[in-house]
Amino acid sequence: MVNSQKFKLLLVASVIALIISGCDKEDQGETTLTGTVENMVDGAMIFPAFLIVGDELLATTHEDGSYEIESLEPGSYTLVCSAINYGDKPIQVEVTEGETVSIDFQLSPDNRKGRVYGEFHNYTLFQDQLTANPEKADWSGKELFDGVSGATIETSFDTPSSSIFVGDSIYAYADGYGQFWFDIQCGTYPVTGTSSGYNDTMLIIRIEPDTEVYRNYMLSRLIIF
Repeated sequence: MVNSQKFKLLLVASVIALIISGCDKEDQGETTLTGTVENMVDGAMIFPAFLIVGDELLATTHEDGSYEIESLEPGSYTLVCSAINYGDKPIQVEVTEGETVSIDFQLSPDNRKGRVYGEFHNYTLFQDQLTANPEKADWSGKELFDGVSGATIETSFDTPSSSIFVGDSIYAYADGYGQFWFDIQCGTYPVTGTSSGYNDTMLIIRIEPDTEVYRNYMLSRLIIF
């Protein structure tokens, strides 16, 4: 009986040890980036500033200019820091398992501008259009904006319900034909398209000085349970 109890205790202890060991390994695999973003001219903290890798927004600064990026997979990244009225700052980052890395950014003011054009489309209707007209899949952003997709999300001209946000700031409303355009300081930004009755969609958009960019939004209908 005693041996049986000892065996059970040893078994429980082994299971607990395995769980703890697994947790330790999981924790060791996580990497955290922290830091601040400031104006290199006067040292003022910048809010909001955006931390971006490729087409993914990883973090936005807090009001005190600080940020944190948690659970980053080990590897090599080009981390871009951007903010309205400032030039982008890309940094090559090497991260390894279990590290906490601190990176502070200093951004230079830059008021050069570009223009963004775009249009809102119903994703499902557009896929239906591709069945009948597969060549539309190869249309450029400008061709889709200028052409007839058969899936445009049209709204009232008097009360537009489709809009564009950069971060939390609204930058443009779509007209009754679902089209929008706006000028913005050059840089890389998370730009979110919203329309009543549809899921929001965010795109990472890069604007070069004195250029035009065409980015169209394919929105899916909201599913209400």
